[in-house]
Amino acid sequence: MPDIIRDYINPLTYRVGKTLGKFVKNPNIITITGFIIGALTGPLLYFGLVYISVLMLIISGVFDMLDGAVARALNRVTKQGAFLDSNLDRLVEASLYAGIAVYKPDLTIYSFLAFTFSIMVSYSRARVEGLSNGIRPKSLEIGERGIRLLIIILAMIFGFIFYGLLIVIIIALETFIERLVLYYKFLSAQNS
Repeated sequence: MPDIIRDYINPLTYRVGKTLGKFVKNPNIITITGFIIGALTGPLLYFGLVYISVLMLIISGVFDMLDGAVARALNRVTKQGAFLDSNLDRLVEASLYAGIAVYKPDLTIYSFLAFTFSIMVSYSRARVEGLSNGIRPKSLEIGERGIRLLIIILAMIFGFIFYGLLIVIIIALETFIERLVLYYKFLSAQNS
């Protein structure tokens, strides 16, 4: 999620996280529950249950926001939790794009490209943070995961999956190229 949106909703998610933290003491439970719900997206699409698939994707996204909020509210933010969350997020995306490819076989190549560039957006950030002790320069980030999923959700609801995939391909590719150039320069400057 872009920082500008995250900064705007953080106070709300923190309050919700604090309340939810009274009942759920381990944020990883929320992470895993959200993953299980999100992973149903692909199989549901396989059976042609588009709207139920969208609902599962939305619920999974809510869980994905709340796990971090609960972790922050309980002061239980850990590297293991972040690692688990990040990896399970990629698997939810894999389920989504595989489900689209099965539901609409004529869109398989577009689904593959959307998934590929989406993964590269996430990987480039993780890699630069790993190489620079968690520090990274900020970029425009129009192809962040939250935006990509929102586009796919809307495209699925209104029956424009091809156009949704096309938009995701374009913004994810743009964000990946932007990060590739920006992070390369950033790492080059660190070596100077």
